[in-house]
Amino acid sequence: MILKNVYRFERVHLSLAAFALCFFFLHRVGYEQLMPFYDGTSYVSIHLILEFISIVVSFSIAIQGWMIFPHTLSMQRLWLAALFFSVGILDWFHTLTYPGMPPFLTQPSFHESVWFWILARSTEALGLLFIFSRPDEVIEQPSDHRLHAFFFSFVYTVAMIVVVYLYSSMLPAVVVEGKGTTLWKHGMEYAVCFIHAATMIWIFRRYRKRRSPALLYLLLALFFFILCECQLAMDVGVNDLYALWAHIYKAVGFLYFMRGIYLENIEQPYIELKQHEQQLEMMTNALGEGVIMLNREGRIVWMNPEAERLLGWSFAEARNKPLFEFIYRVGSTSDVWSRKDLIRLIKPLKNGEVIRVDEEEFCRKDGTYLPVSYTLAPVLENGTLTSMVVVFRDMTEKKEKERLERERQQLDLELSLAANMQRSLLQDLKEMKLPSYVDVGVLSVPARILSGDFYHFSAHQTSFSVGIADVSGKGIPAAMLMTLMKFILDRTLHYGTQPHIYLDLLNRFVYDYTEASMFVTMFVGNYNEKNHTFSYASAGHEPGLLYRAETHECVPLATEGCALGLFPQFAFETKSVRLESGDIILLYTDGVTERRDSETGDDFSVLAEMMKKIDTTKSAQEIIHDLYEQVKAYHQYEIKDDQTLLLLRRK
Repeated sequence: MILKNVYRFERVHLSLAAFALCFFFLHRVGYEQLMPFYDGTSYVSIHLILEFISIVVSFSIAIQGWMIFPHTLSMQRLWLAALFFSVGILDWFHTLTYPGMPPFLTQPSFHESVWFWILARSTEALGLLFIFSRPDEVIEQPSDHRLHAFFFSFVYTVAMIVVVYLYSSMLPAVVVEGKGTTLWKHGMEYAVCFIHAATMIWIFRRYRKRRSPALLYLLLALFFFILCECQLAMDVGVNDLYALWAHIYKAVGFLYFMRGIYLENIEQPYIELKQHEQQLEMMTNALGEGVIMLNREGRIVWMNPEAERLLGWSFAEARNKPLFEFIYRVGSTSDVWSRKDLIRLIKPLKNGEVIRVDEEEFCRKDGTYLPVSYTLAPVLENGTLTSMVVVFRDMTEKKEKERLERERQQLDLELSLAANMQRSLLQDLKEMKLPSYVDVGVLSVPARILSGDFYHFSAHQTSFSVGIADVSGKGIPAAMLMTLMKFILDRTLHYGTQPHIYLDLLNRFVYDYTEASMFVTMFVGNYNEKNHTFSYASAGHEPGLLYRAETHECVPLATEGCALGLFPQFAFETKSVRLESGDIILLYTDGVTERRDSETGDDFSVLAEMMKKIDTTKSAQEIIHDLYEQVKAYHQYEIKDDQTLLLLRRK
C-alpha cells in the first residue's frame, strides 16, 4: 500500500513536469501567435510579484533552518538556510534595480539588475551542488556553527553587492541597448542549467534509495529552475514574454523547493514522532489493562495511560506516592489500605508469589469506586524484591453487561405480556360468528415482539366492515398508537357506514393526541349484503386488491387520501364497487410486498401475481396461509417490517 501511494505520488508530479515541458516547447513554437495577447506595460508589476514569491520562499527557508538547527544539528540543513539567505538578498537587489522600480542607491538599470540575477542563480546552483553532493553531517553540539554559517553568507552577499554597485563598469556587458542580452549572459545561463542538472543526478541517487517525497519535490524544483534558465538562455530580451515565463518557472521551482524542505525537516519529523508515540501507546495499552510499577517500598514509579484513565490520576500526581494513598480496599468494613496491609502483601511477594484478586473495588480520584480484577506480581533480581507490578482490569463493562442482561430479561417479559395484551385486542375468527354471506381470513406477523399493524372487522345487520392500518415506526411507540387506534375504531363504527366518515374521525384524533412525527395509513371498507356493493376509502394506504373469480383478474382499489395525522382536516373520498359471487377483497400492509434489498416492480403487481397462483376455491383462511407462504419465499430473508393480510370473500 505504501509503495502504491508512492508510485501514485510520482505519477502525479511527473505528469505535471511533463506538462510544463510540453508547454515550454509549445510556447517556443507559438511565440508569434501569443505576442498579440501580451501587454508589456504590466511586465514590471508581474515581475515584482513573481520575484516577491521567490524572495519570501528564500527567507522562509533561511528562518526555518536557523530555528530548527539546534534540534536537528544537520549541517546540510544549516548550509541550505545560509545559501537561501544569500539568494534571497541577491534576488531582492535584482528586483530593486530593475528598470521601472523607484531609485535605490542608484538609478535602476538592466545591467545591474541582470548581474544581480546572474549572481543569485550562480550562487544558488553552486551552493546546491556543493550541499547535495556531500553526505549530511550531524554534529554532536550546536556550538557556534549557526552564527558562522550565516555570517559567512552575509559577508559573501555584501561583497557581491559592493562589486556590482562599485565596479559595474568593469563587469562584462550582459545587456546591449537595442539588441538585448549578450552571448556572455547566455553562456552563464547555460552553465547554471548544467550545474542544476548535475545536482539533480546527486539528488536522484538519494531518491532511488529511500523514495522520499521531499526529494521528489527537490527534483521537480530543480527541473523548473532548468526550464527557467533555458528560457532565458534562448532569449535575447529582458522584458518580453519569454522572460515572463522564465520568472513563472522560477517561482514554481521555489515553491516546490519550499515544499520539499518543509516536508523533510518539519512535517516528516512530526509524522514520525506521532507514529512512534502511537506505537508506544498501542504497546502499553495492547491488553486494555492498567499497569502500575511500584518500587520495593510500594511507591508508584510508573503507570501507563490506561491506568491513568481508569483511576483518574495522572502519573505526575501519583508519582512517588504510596499505593495505599490512592487505592482503597472496599470490604465489609470499607477500610482503607494500611501500611500493615502492604507489609502483609510484600511478604509472599518476596518469595516470588503472585497475588491474584478476581474482584475488588478501587477508589478513583473523583471518589467513585471502580470494580476491578488485578494481579500483583514481584520483580526479583538475584532473589531480592526490587519492584512490583500491578496489572488491573476494569470490570465495569462486565458488571454493566450483567445488569443489562437482567434488565433485558425483565423487558422481554414485559414486552411479552404487552404483546399478549395487544393480540387480545385483535379479533379472533374462531371466537366470532361471521355472517353467512361472507368468508373472512386474516394473518398478522410482527417484525418485532410488538406490532404497529392492526386490522378490524365487524358485522352489522346488513353489512360487514373491514379495515387495515399501519402505524409509522416500529416497536413500543407504534404499538401504543396502534392500541389507541384500535380502541377508537371499535367505538366509532356506529357513527355512520360511509368509510370516509371513519377516516375523518380518526384523522382528527391522531392529529390532536399524538406526536407530530407519528402518522397512520389506513384502508377501510364496508360490504352491503343487499346491493352487493363494497364501499371503501383510503388514508395513504396501499390499494386494496379486488380479485374477480370469473375472469381471474386483479383490480386495484384506491382513492385519494393522505395518511392520518398529517393535517387537521382532509376531505377523504368513498368509492364503491360491486362484488359478484366468489369475488375477493384483499387488504395488506406494505411489509407484505416491500423488499428493500432489491428493486422490484410495483407492490400491487407482485401481489396480483401471487393471487393468480393460489387455489381460490379454498376457505378464506386457507387462502391467506397459502398467500403468506409465497410472501415468505418472495422476501427470502428475515422480515424487516410488520406484515398483515386480511381477505374478504363474497359467498
